[in-house]
Amino acid sequence: MIRYLLMLIAVFASPASAQIVTSPVELVDNSPKSPGIVIVNAKTTPQVKKGVTVFACAGGPPWQYSVSVPCPVGTEPATSAIAAAHVTTACKDLGASAQWTYAGVGGTYGNACITRAMDAVPLDGALDAPRVFQDVTIAKARHFITQRTTKWRPFANVTVQRVDVTTTKRGIFIRGGSHDWLIQDFRLTGSGVNTSSGDIPVGIGMQGATRITIRRGEVSGFQTKLATKAYANADCISNERGDSATITDVYGHDCTDGIFDLKGTTDLHRVRGANAGHYTLRGWAKITAGTVTSENPGYAHVQLAAASADVHIAKLIAIGGGNLVKIDKAGGKLVIDACDLTKWTGPALVTGAKATVSLGKGCQR
Repeated sequence: MIRYLLMLIAVFASPASAQIVTSPVELVDNSPKSPGIVIVNAKTTPQVKKGVTVFACAGGPPWQYSVSVPCPVGTEPATSAIAAAHVTTACKDLGASAQWTYAGVGGTYGNACITRAMDAVPLDGALDAPRVFQDVTIAKARHFITQRTTKWRPFANVTVQRVDVTTTKRGIFIRGGSHDWLIQDFRLTGSGVNTSSGDIPVGIGMQGATRITIRRGEVSGFQTKLATKAYANADCISNERGDSATITDVYGHDCTDGIFDLKGTTDLHRVRGANAGHYTLRGWAKITAGTVTSENPGYAHVQLAAASADVHIAKLIAIGGGNLVKIDKAGGKLVIDACDLTKWTGPALVTGAKATVSLGKGCQR
């Protein structure tokens, strides 16, 4: 009864133009080329009639949806829904050159509070044995999860959940043909500023990684500052050509290059980026996105970075300065079905080289 009352409060506290309902399961969009999700037989609270369109707002369960109109700004993603790490053990200082575990065999690793380590989890051992890393807090490390040697190997069936980690270089680095990872309910924070042009900090980095699922998380503070005018490369989340990932309900902010720097095939759902040094969304390949909220990028909210870029965004909410779209290489393709530019103050809609760009409802001044 209490839960039902809370749902009703959420509905009636919303703006008059946006009725918010909930669903115990995540609804599936069977018509991804059209904005929104058409209700067929889904059960919602309050119940939405068959044939009515709803728009996804925030992760769950329960999942939240806006009836007939896009979700209000600020409801996507709901970082408050991130499940916190549940740690009951005393904190340990492992030392500046130590690791927490190699996780050489399958199993669950967690309930750990670490104040200092070098590479906390340099993965080793069995490649496909299911591993779960959960309920972990780390105050300072160079890397959280990486691999033990430079001969990168294909680790699979890895789950990372309920972690709150601060690192000076990389949070989670997935390499070497690794696949089928789930990363959820996490906060990854970069500490300090990289000053080496040969070093690239990143919150979650993928290089030879497929079927990676990332959801309900926050990544921030991975930064590079160089004495010269060289490109300050440091992303919140990045992947490389041939990689594949799904990223849902993730908030990235205060990284000096891209918030989402994507060279692999990627699906984005309810993502938000703020204070990118360069771009909120850097597109190099096939990217399909639902709602993307972008705030105050240094260069532009969306970049077509290569001729191979094929980016489709259902809705772009642009806030603050920066060009809306910057095209670096001719020949790419960008489709934005709808925009909310009511809080955008940037100079140009589209700038740079020529590409196929389609801007839908609300994307014009």
